[in-house]
Amino acid sequence: MIETFLAAYGIRIIAPLVVFVVLIVGIIRRSRFQASADPQAVVNVLNQLGPDYEVVSNVVVPGERGMFALGDVVVSPYGVFVITVKKDAGKVFGREGDSEWEVKSGRISHLIRNPLWENRKHVNALEKVIGSVPFNSIVVFPRAVLKGAFGRNVVRLGELKKRVAQNKTSRLSVDKRDEILKTLQK
Repeated sequence: MIETFLAAYGIRIIAPLVVFVVLIVGIIRRSRFQASADPQAVVNVLNQLGPDYEVVSNVVVPGERGMFALGDVVVSPYGVFVITVKKDAGKVFGREGDSEWEVKSGRISHLIRNPLWENRKHVNALEKVIGSVPFNSIVVFPRAVLKGAFGRNVVRLGELKKRVAQNKTSRLSVDKRDEILKTLQK
């Protein structure tokens, strides 16, 4: 009886069920992907660092040829962390010293300038504003898979908190930290 039922109606029941499961899995994966693509996601992770860390977002400083929008800067007793967020999605291929990295998303491929160099320009510009202090450069790819030898300063979103929190040697006085925060929050 069951064999007869499945023979007659099986494909009509199983096919929509398979389509339904595939759609649900796709929606779940997409929602996780979009959550990590949210610009606020990086700030949310940084805000979990604790009271020793002050996050200043949307920092703008003068550069050699105009202004630099730094995104997020974290000021702590352990130094100043300059965070560059890259919103590229897909797989990122390259090496720390390469001038360009390749981003592949499906069949589409494009080149981006090495974001470590971009971050270095941001650090240099920020140094002219707040002076010479211990800086930590970090590049975050919330939506990409990293496939290369990028060095320890390039991380995915899930690694960001650990990367910042691993620095536990006090390098800034409370007064210097407050002075930097006052300057950045203007």
